[in-house]
Amino acid sequence: MIQRIKDRLNHEYWPWWAIYLPVVPFYLWQALRSRRAAFFTNVNPAIDLAGFFGERKSAILSGLPAGSYPTTLVIGAHPTAQDPMALVLDSGIGLPLIVKPDVGERGDGVTLVSSEPELRKALTGRQGDLLVQALAPGEHEFGLFFARDPGSGRTTLLSITGKHFLSVTGDGRHTVADLLSRTHRGSRQLKRLRTYAGALLDSVPSAGRSVRVEPIGNHCRGTHFVDAGHLRTPALEQALERLMGATTGLYYGRMDVRCTDEDALRAGSFMLIEVNGVSSEPGHIYDPSWSIWRCWAELVRHVRYIGRISMQLQQQGVEPASLRDVLVRSREHFGWRFGPLAGTAGGRSHAPAHQASAMP
Repeated sequence: MIQRIKDRLNHEYWPWWAIYLPVVPFYLWQALRSRRAAFFTNVNPAIDLAGFFGERKSAILSGLPAGSYPTTLVIGAHPTAQDPMALVLDSGIGLPLIVKPDVGERGDGVTLVSSEPELRKALTGRQGDLLVQALAPGEHEFGLFFARDPGSGRTTLLSITGKHFLSVTGDGRHTVADLLSRTHRGSRQLKRLRTYAGALLDSVPSAGRSVRVEPIGNHCRGTHFVDAGHLRTPALEQALERLMGATTGLYYGRMDVRCTDEDALRAGSFMLIEVNGVSSEPGHIYDPSWSIWRCWAELVRHVRYIGRISMQLQQQGVEPASLRDVLVRSREHFGWRFGPLAGTAGGRSHAPAHQASAMP
């Protein structure tokens, strides 16, 4: 009980505004320095709005070196003469695989598919374009936060986030649901898991058996984020430098990667899952062992990197979006209303992705 109370009070579970409100003055200072309210929207010219919101994962992946990420297929939202199920099966992407929205945040809609009936269900009733992605090899997942200097091209590995998937250890007597309910982290996921994993929740794992309850490495889905900075090595930094050197227009964000184990990551052997832009969170700030003061200091450090990169790119002629543009786009994407703001958003393209296109 005492541990559950401590978990609830930890900043890991604070509302987002309580985490970010103290950092707002530093954002405002950077905006004043650059004379651009939305200064952060130019730090990744290759990504729409630098990845602030609404970016297409498929567009980001298409700018990465072939072989750096799993084979990915884009399934359009609108019906075509081709059956999406047949397209996936003919693509060579074997089961299990990942299905996720092409436009989405915080792990929403990401599904691990292990059978053809599950695949058909995941492809049915889609509201937007989907990505069908081969499962990246390895059981370990990490977030590599990077900043790249627009002048020198040098890449800095800002942080490494380790991801411990939501799991329980059986005792031979209690169900998975019972075991999850013992922790604040697990109990928060029970309602969601009950909608699609009822059989798993009702199962009784044998004593000592570890059960991974949630296969998707997202904090909103119960993943335990930890600071894995101890895994930083010259080999890892060099691998990141080579990867970034083969891209254009990416200067700040987080790469989510998978690898076989920690030693593989240390050696720089990993595969990308996806790249997130300027709105990426440095996940290691949610390490329960961190104080809120350390968390805030780290966020301020990241804001400074964003401001520095934005200023350098402005000097190279890469302008941020206007605040009006951002607000109009927010209205279109989130359905927010801003009174008289209306119309197109600076002529940006909103063309849908191809109905079905393969990516290497």
